[in-house]
Amino acid sequence: MTTESIAGGSGAGCAPTRTKGEHVDQRGRAELEFVRTITTASSGLRTKLRQDIEGAGVLPAVVTDIAATRAVVDPVAEASAHYRFSAAARRWTRTVTTPRAMDAFERRRNVLEPLAVPSSTAVAEAPGKSAPRYWDYEFHGTTGGWDGHEHMGFIHHELVYHFLLTKVYGGNGDIFAQRATFARSAPGENYTDIVDLGCGTGQYTLKLAEAYPQASITGVDLSRAELVYAARRAEEAGTTVAFRRAPAEDTGLPDASADLVTSFILLHEIPPHAVKAVFAEAFRLLRPGGHVHFADVGRYDRRPPYQAWNDDWDAEHGNEPWWRTSATLDLVEVARQAGFVDVEQFELAPGFHPMGTTARKPLIQE
Repeated sequence: MTTESIAGGSGAGCAPTRTKGEHVDQRGRAELEFVRTITTASSGLRTKLRQDIEGAGVLPAVVTDIAATRAVVDPVAEASAHYRFSAAARRWTRTVTTPRAMDAFERRRNVLEPLAVPSSTAVAEAPGKSAPRYWDYEFHGTTGGWDGHEHMGFIHHELVYHFLLTKVYGGNGDIFAQRATFARSAPGENYTDIVDLGCGTGQYTLKLAEAYPQASITGVDLSRAELVYAARRAEEAGTTVAFRRAPAEDTGLPDASADLVTSFILLHEIPPHAVKAVFAEAFRLLRPGGHVHFADVGRYDRRPPYQAWNDDWDAEHGNEPWWRTSATLDLVEVARQAGFVDVEQFELAPGFHPMGTTARKPLIQE
């Protein structure tokens, strides 16, 4: 998490370093911390729900048909009192989190806005590239979508991530550490030109910069609000990244201009035809011998059965319209159809997210 030592550092006699998000007012902190409390308090009920479902004996050994699995598991879940409260809590937190965070930002805009923008206009607009139809959607229940507020990148990274995600999923540690591990797991030992598709606020982009400090990196995303804050974060990290607003499947970057095209948790945000177009675009951007290296959600047939059911339920109720297609799409075949060879899939942790799909653009003589 990016920190700001406005108070003067954390050494002896100094106030502790605070994150930018902790400069919201007391009301904002209280509201966001309450949302977090509801989320963490309901986790025990979800554990009980899992016991109810597994105890009923309705889960298959392997989830090969998620629709059939939902048909037999959902009635068991809905009969559980543990389900009713935990499901209501998850729906409620998704409804209120972004509006509360936006309101907190607006009440202290004079303090927070200077922390949200880069020192220069560092986001390029790809000429003639219009947003695809799927972009007009409130991903993850984000009110108005990723550009629903001009500083949505800052709001999500410094308010939602800090007050909710880092506490629920990662304590005070680095919840983005998986991105560093995945960046280092690319097949090549070094790269000179990297394109990060769907880069958002740069969580993965900055991990790529750490892993390949000599590389020229371009971050591509459709959200200007996300890219603006990504540019600010890159400045603070002392990293030079070229940020570009364009669809991942139509970047407008030159042919054969990269030796690594990569993404982290992009593919499940777009429909299947766009996923196939992203692989085709990666093939176009790569030089012969270059690598594609995509991380995304785990396939249902490799997930523990309860987790596969929970993934699908959560996607249905959490504004994730293409999670199921991503978790069932054969990305190995998609990569081969795009022209890639040496296609491999792997998991950073068996049975869990993310699943990596890595492949190579063949050399001219192959």
